[in-house]
Amino acid sequence: MNREIKRKIFHIFSILLLLPILYIFGKYFLAALMLCLAGIVYLIVKLNIKIFLTKPLWFFIENLEREENLKTLPAKEAFSLAIGIAIVSLFFEEKIVAISIVSLAIYDGIASIVGIKFGKIKLLNNRTLEGTVSGIIANTITLSFIISPLIGLIISIFVAVVENISSSKEDNFYIPVATAFFSWFLFLYLRNFIPSL
Repeated sequence: MNREIKRKIFHIFSILLLLPILYIFGKYFLAALMLCLAGIVYLIVKLNIKIFLTKPLWFFIENLEREENLKTLPAKEAFSLAIGIAIVSLFFEEKIVAISIVSLAIYDGIASIVGIKFGKIKLLNNRTLEGTVSGIIANTITLSFIISPLIGLIISIFVAVVENISSSKEDNFYIPVATAFFSWFLFLYLRNFIPSL
């Protein structure tokens, strides 16, 4: 199996595991967890600490990390993901945190997998039309468990735009943060018409 596809499958499932943590322990616990993990992972990688306790982390890095990151700063994308989720968790309501987590996991993961396997029509930053459309559809369906399908579609289209204009190396940070701000403004606007939102 292609290394990038393995990365994205791991990406989807590992990020979705943040949802039970959010719903059980709350957004502030999630923010603290993300900041702690970011700090610990950064130190382990930066200081190249290879002991019994760090073996699982190095296993994932060696098997799932992008080749260019292995040469510079392994786990850089995991670090930026943790910081992005922590910021969103600290400053936005739980529903928006969940929307950001789902969008990062589902849109980014599905769009990449479909783009790699079936993508033919290139868009910006090496993204593909096939990946973008499949990401929008998958994200809309998944978000419909949290919010209405129409609002989910609007957010999914926004996520597609953000992902297509951002560098693939930084989208783990930009997607959750930009999605949270957009969702907040969208709900603020829609509450003028639908007070129960």
